[in-house]
Amino acid sequence: MNSERGRNLLAAAAGLTALVAIVSFVAVVVLAASGRTATDYQGYNLSRPWFDGIAWDWFLDMFNQPSVKPQEVGTFQAFPDNSVPRTGREAFIPPTAMMDGRLQRDVQPLNPQPATPESLVEGRVLFETYCGPCHGLNGEGGTPVVLKGMPAPPVQPLLGFLSEPHLYNKILYGGPIMPAYGYQTTQAERWHMVNYMKSAKFGKGGSP
Repeated sequence: MNSERGRNLLAAAAGLTALVAIVSFVAVVVLAASGRTATDYQGYNLSRPWFDGIAWDWFLDMFNQPSVKPQEVGTFQAFPDNSVPRTGREAFIPPTAMMDGRLQRDVQPLNPQPATPESLVEGRVLFETYCGPCHGLNGEGGTPVVLKGMPAPPVQPLLGFLSEPHLYNKILYGGPIMPAYGYQTTQAERWHMVNYMKSAKFGKGGSP
């Protein structure tokens, strides 16, 4: 009987402690809000900063940067002005789009990256990172991934027949089985890989 009474007392004490904590929290919030005035910035009195005692401009700007805030009018289709990047992105080329009697992906875009030694070095690292596990570091296939049943043809014999835009778009969009690497790589990185694959150094080891 005494043990049951003790448990009840402990439960009551725990509940009372939780209630006191909640009331204290609400009281602190109310007191903090009581200093706000009609001239507050975003609801906070700049003469009494609520964060660390200093009205850091960068802090306020980060809060009030162009964006869609909760309950603000605006959608993901119609952002407020200057709230999204305006530099554009690569235009999507449909896989069946034709250009001058050829697949557009075989002729566009053109390679803007010179095949410098630095580009070849970067391209080799990227190729071995993204392409090597399936196609082999030398482009001749036969990797453990292939031996496990994943069809990844050797690319070495095909490179002389494939255009630079074709290789670029294959990296960007992938294929029926090959995953797309457009999200993992930048435009420049894809052209570095193309330069490396098209170079005489491809798959021969050593530094390009």
